Amino acid sequence: MNWAPAEEWRVAHIATYLRAQDAAEVFYSHASSPEEAVFDSWKNSPDCRCIDGDDGTPVGICGVASGGLIWLLGTEDLLATASHRRQFIRGAKKWVNGLLNEGSGPLHNWVFAANRDSILWLKKLGFRFWPAEPYGPCGQLFRYFERSI
Repeated sequence: MNWAPAEEWRVAHIATYLRAQDAAEVFYSHASSPEEAVFDSWKNSPDCRCIDGDDGTPVGICGVASGGLIWLLGTEDLLATASHRRQFIRGAKKWVNGLLNEGSGPLHNWVFAANRDSILWLKKLGFRFWPAEPYGPCGQLFRYFERSI
């Protein structure tokens, strides 16, 4: 797994193969399609990068938009293997810690309460969570999360 530039071809691949949990989250939070969510996030985030799997296929994209709004969208392959999971957590910790050390914090956002993989990832990165509450146009349960130095 490698961190890679957020180039349009990678972004398009991730949008096409967005995992079901992330597709549900962007629909419930913003009433967006996977394509809209991935491309809008990419365009609106000055700090954005892609993640390629061990075979070079794009498996995820993450970034920080204005105000410290941190986000991640991925394909089913992002966490499909033990190797991917280990490398992803290791790389994500380094990335988030680097953002905070550079003064990008606090980092925060909302996560779909049913998106267990994302919540687990965020907890491993040291984010704090608030109780679930209705959020977005569909009124589904989301949890606010935040981390600062």
